[in-house]
This record gives sequence, structure tokens and C-alpha cells, in this order.
Amino acid sequence: MKIEHNSARCCYRTPLGAVRTGDLVTLRLLAEDPQIRSVRVKTFFYEDSTEYDMTRMDRFFVCDLILPQSPGVLWYFFVISYADKTIYYGPPMGRTQGEGVIYDQPPASFQLTVYDASFQTPEWFRGTIMYQIFPDRFKRGDKKNLERGAAYHKSMGRKVVVHENWEEPVLYQPLEGEKYYAPCDFYGGDLRGIIDSIPYFQSLGVGVLYLNPIVEAASNHRYDTGNYKNVDPILGTPEDFKELCEKAEQAGIRVMIDGVYSHTGSDSLYFNKLGNYLSVGAYQSERSPYYSWYTFLGSRDSYQCWWGFDTLPEVNELNPVWQKDIITGSFSVFSYWKQLGAMGIRLDVADELPDSVIELMRSSLKEGNPDRVLLGEVWEDATTKQSYGAKRQYALGKGLDTVMNYPFKNAVLGFLNGYGTAYDLQNFLLSQQLNYPQPMYYALMNLVSSHDEPRARTVLATGMNGEGLSCEDQAEFVPTADQEARGDKLMRLAGVFQMTVPGTPSIYYGDECGMHGWKDPFNRQPFAVKDPELVEFFRSITAIRKTYSSLSRGKAVFLAPSDGVIGIVRYINAYGDAFKKAGEDEMILTLINRSNEPVSAEVQLRSCVEGIASDDLVWFESVQFPQVEVLCGKNTSVCILPDRSIQAEMPPCSFCMIRLV
Repeated sequence: MKIEHNSARCCYRTPLGAVRTGDLVTLRLLAEDPQIRSVRVKTFFYEDSTEYDMTRMDRFFVCDLILPQSPGVLWYFFVISYADKTIYYGPPMGRTQGEGVIYDQPPASFQLTVYDASFQTPEWFRGTIMYQIFPDRFKRGDKKNLERGAAYHKSMGRKVVVHENWEEPVLYQPLEGEKYYAPCDFYGGDLRGIIDSIPYFQSLGVGVLYLNPIVEAASNHRYDTGNYKNVDPILGTPEDFKELCEKAEQAGIRVMIDGVYSHTGSDSLYFNKLGNYLSVGAYQSERSPYYSWYTFLGSRDSYQCWWGFDTLPEVNELNPVWQKDIITGSFSVFSYWKQLGAMGIRLDVADELPDSVIELMRSSLKEGNPDRVLLGEVWEDATTKQSYGAKRQYALGKGLDTVMNYPFKNAVLGFLNGYGTAYDLQNFLLSQQLNYPQPMYYALMNLVSSHDEPRARTVLATGMNGEGLSCEDQAEFVPTADQEARGDKLMRLAGVFQMTVPGTPSIYYGDECGMHGWKDPFNRQPFAVKDPELVEFFRSITAIRKTYSSLSRGKAVFLAPSDGVIGIVRYINAYGDAFKKAGEDEMILTLINRSNEPVSAEVQLRSCVEGIASDDLVWFESVQFPQVEVLCGKNTSVCILPDRSIQAEMPPCSFCMIRLV
């Protein structure tokens, strides 16, 4: 039986990918067998299911669907009346996109994301380059900040360990006389150090700085907020932050802060369990202006906490007083940081914030400047995420602009470490391309390391993710020469992935310098240039990304020429691209060989383009290719064949970027 539907090709689904509310989508099922009597498409949208008859048109059965007026995820499969039985057609097991298969029973469904028709994300953010900084560990600018800040925290009765030497190892064991480890050691990285480093960020092509929390707090990570409206004195002052925003903007760089709003610290202006603040905190009295923020369970020592940590009391985000104080009021926390110059907020644990609150945050953040960005910490596919019994709406147009793309990190590092094939990675990249609303897809934060995960170089050097290693093992880790060589080669390939896949590549401070580190706190060591040649490599690939618009704005096609080789085609058709600018016709092919063997890879460019849109194929046929130009990638031999396919001879563990148009 010749039955076929491929959700990734325009001849079967038009338009491709996520679609706006109220739009029309055409589904086609190729079914040439004359014994097929009828075909229906069965759809599911939240709790509703509907069946639609499909019309036979030549070799296809066709159905036009008017999409719902409200955002959500629509699922569908095909019901086929064949001879004397009913069969079904849906995606392969474990997948929601691509070419389907025949089933005897009702199958899983293809995904069709329906997003708010008005959804847009700031153009400047789509495809810019991000640099993430853990502030205490990046650079000292004014050592007096550390002296003053440490004295301030000690005066509050807090434990403070000051590292006089920048090269000292991080604290990971309990202090003498203490039962538990506490993140109370400080190196004195500050805002002045970040200001002084603006030329360095420019050399890397950075367009946005994402700073882990900078508000006053007892810990070095500062996720236990003490005062939302004060820069931690170890980092400097609010005036320093304002200066950073102003000077960064002059250099073409915006600043994004980390917002921790699902909980505060117990040692805070708002809860004040230790009595360190002059305010009347919720722990101290029901008359506190912050009492309604929290949920007490019968006594002041029994209250809802974040994941059971009594040092992190949870807030009630639906409480109108909290919403006014944090989000909507004229003197709210959001208003405060906007006035200082923040151009974005990353929401810590976005899953624990109700969708209605995230939507309120989006509205407040963008008031006065829609170019501000709301980024969420989400660890899975955000379009289908469920948390606390609810299907989340934050990726469908009224909530987040974008999310941290942890699935990208897992897929890329897994592929480079030999877990799965290029075909598996191709399917993953395709699913993200089709599942996410286009405005969000081009803004996904494509990271390979973060403050919550082992550094990519360590994972790639060892082939491990740190599971099962004791803190002592992690602290004493020193890569062998072979591991270092492997980590260097694969880290370059990871960087190439980041610069060529649609989205916003994010460099975690020091990744570009060869830094190692297992889990927290070893992934938060002081910035150090371990590999100067790697820094220059990152400068070269970020420069290529900034030079060629197709790498940030172009359409994308993902290929798997062999088990160990992945291909990424990015192109701009000035006649059909969603972000078109006249005269910008361009096509760049990137090939990445993760294997330890030389390979010969052939790419049929025509078949890549024809699956996206019919006008793209017309454009492709009309373009005159010049001689191919290898932009980056050593020892790769490339030629264009008479049928306009590309033949590349690649050495082991290598990549190449080829400009075609």
C-alpha cells in the first residue's frame, strides 16, 4: 500500500510548522490504492475530538481545517477505510512529526501547535548571541566592593568566606563546625568587572548579556532573594547596573537579569525570619505588609517552602498585593529594573509561576518598550509542557517570548558523545522546528552549558554527565591529555551547532576559554582563559554568524548524510522568507562529522528546498551558484556536482561551513 503523510513537507501539510489561531491548514494523505474507500482525519484539541471527511483529489485525500480561535496544541491522525477493514496512519512511536506509518489500532498523533495570531518576539533578540554570566565568578572590577559587601553581610550575621586569590578552588564542603555545605564563598566578581569587559563581549559578537541574580541575598548564587530592589553590595550599586546598561547599549549589547519570583529567602526584607532587616517581615507579624505574600500552615514556623527548603519560603503569586508589589505597581520590582535599563528578565523556575501571572509579567515588562524580552527556565518542550496538573500556555503567544533550550543541549552533546545517530538528531531538530511558534523558534536560547548543568567541555571530554560522582571526585577532576584533546575538538563542533541552528546561541562564561566543571558549584568556578586558541575559534564562528544573515534569519533544513554526519542548510529566499530583505538571497551549508573516521558526504540541495515551499524551489532553480566558498573548516575538500548537489570529503571529527549563494 502506498500511503504517506509527512508533516515536514509542504506537499502534505500547508503551511508547515506551528500556525496562528484562526488560520487555515491543508492536510494531504497520499493514498493511491483503489481499495481505499474513504479517509477521515481525527483531531484532538484539549478535551474535544472531531473527525473530518477528506476529499479524494487525484492521488491524495485532502482536508482543509480552520484552526481554533484560542491557542493550544491540536493533534491529528488519519482513519482509513480500506477494503473490509479500518487502518490508521500516524507518526512513528515516540515522535510527533515527520513521515508516518500504518497502524492496526488508533495511533499516537501528529502535533500541530496553534499560537496566538498577535504573537511576536523582539527582532533584535532573534538570532543575536547571548553571553551568560555568574556574576561573582566573572571578573573583579573594584576590590572595594568585595570588602564593603562582605562587611555588610557579616554585619547581618551571615557566613561569608572571602577568596583573596582568584585561583582558589570553590568551597564545596561544610564549614568547620557546620553540618551542611552553604554557598557562602565569594570571589568578588562585580558589575564593574562586567563593564570593563564590554570590549571583550564585542569581540565575541555578543548582543545580550544574561546575568544570574544580582539582587541582595545571603548566598553567592543569590537565588534566595533578600531585597529585590537592591544590587548586592558585593557586586556594586544600582548606579553601577544603570551604567552597565547604558555602556552596553552604546556597544550594541542589551542586559537581561534573572528574576526569582516563585520564592524569596527566609533571610529577606519580606520574610525576615532572622530579624536582620529593619522591616516587619511576614515571619514576625501578621501585620507585616508582606504577610499575604506567603502561606502559613497553622504557626509561623510552618509555611509553604520551595521544594521543602525552609530557607526558601514560597510566595502566593495569585495574591493581588504580591502582584502589585512585584509586577504591576508604579513602584513595583519590574518597574524598578526597567527604569535602571534592564532589557529582559529570565524567569527562574517558570513552571512554578501560573500562566496568568506570566502573562501579566509579559504585559508589564513590555509596557513602554515592546523590545524587552521575557525568557523562561523550562527544561522540556515548552509547547507540550504540563506542570502541576495543567497544560501550560506560556509558549503559545501570550506569555514567554522564549525559553532556555535544554533539550537542544541534551541532543547536541549526546550526538557528539556518540549517543544516537545523526538521523535521531535530525528528527529532534525537525520536531523543534515544527512544534514551536516561529517567533519563539528563532529566539530559543540554544545553550550547551549553564549554571545548573556540567560544562560542555567536561561532558564532551569524558563522555559522562557527572552522575554518580562524589563531590570529592568532581573537585579533584583533572582531564587527561587525551580527554583534553577530545574535549577541544568536540567543543568546537558544539559551538558550530550553536551558531548554525535557528535560535539565540548562548555562551556560558568561560566555555569559549576551555573551562571545565562538573555540577554546582564546580560549574561556577572563577573565569579563566584555559585555551586561548579556542577563544579565537569562537570569535571566528561568531563573526561568520553575524556576517551572514541566513545563519540568524534564514529558513533551515536538517540532513543526515550518514550515521555520524549532520547537515544544516540555512537560506534566505528574498521572495518568500518570513524575515525577508530585498536582495539578500543566500544559502549556507554546514556539515558536522562527529565520527573518528574520514567521511564523504553528499547533499542534494534541491530536495532540501523543495520540501519547504513551492516558491523556494522556483527561487533555487533560478539562482546562479558561484564557485562554492568554504567559510570555515580545515582540510575539507568541497565540490559542486552537475545536478547542483554538494560533495564534501571531511576528515575525522570536523566541520565545514560552505557559502553557496
